[in-house]
Amino acid sequence: MNNHKNTFYLKLSSVLIVATIGCLLVAFYLRTKSNTNVYQFLTWDIFLAWVPFIISSTISYVSNRKLTRTSIALVGVMCAGWLLFLPNSAYLFTEILHAFRYFDPQGQTKFWVNIDFWYNLTLTFVVAILGLVLSICSIHQIHRLLNKRLNPFSSMVIVGVILLLSSLGVYIGRFNRWNSWDILKQPGLILKDIMTDLSAGNSILVEFVALVFVIQALGYISLRILTGKSNNI
Repeated sequence: MNNHKNTFYLKLSSVLIVATIGCLLVAFYLRTKSNTNVYQFLTWDIFLAWVPFIISSTISYVSNRKLTRTSIALVGVMCAGWLLFLPNSAYLFTEILHAFRYFDPQGQTKFWVNIDFWYNLTLTFVVAILGLVLSICSIHQIHRLLNKRLNPFSSMVIVGVILLLSSLGVYIGRFNRWNSWDILKQPGLILKDIMTDLSAGNSILVEFVALVFVIQALGYISLRILTGKSNNI
């Protein structure tokens, strides 16, 4: 069974790497064509989106070996780092907005007849899917480890909390512009921003977090169903 799991994630990682390279090449093409720095930020954002998947894969690898005090402590540290960086994966979903940033909806020419718009839309759509897949697959790896130590209900509750925290993290990153490491550096200011947004009359915090939560949850449930049928992981 472990060989099947390793094969599945190896194939999946290969597809995601190809998608990542493709996105970076399209972004480079758009920068070259427009002679601007458009989508230059994607390189860093995509790198951060990969970090949780890399950490969860490492956690899974270490946990499947004979555990020692050192390895247990290492897993604990990696789990904390994983939870801290996890929102960076689903954050890529919000990059879709950039497909519309560079086009004037009030212009004389309909922006959707411009081929560059479709390059932009395709790029941000694939980036969004890439981020969601990295997120749900990373959570799935952790869920498998939880199932080995907890009953199914408890592990599912923890996964639900993780999805909620990840969704909140996406909001914090997109609208409050905080980074993952800022949670360690300035937790008070981040909490203050959250409370301020919650009390604002026009706040979209709850609805946005709920929206991202539902999207991630649906993706995760789909992955569970597919992998359950295939028995590959």
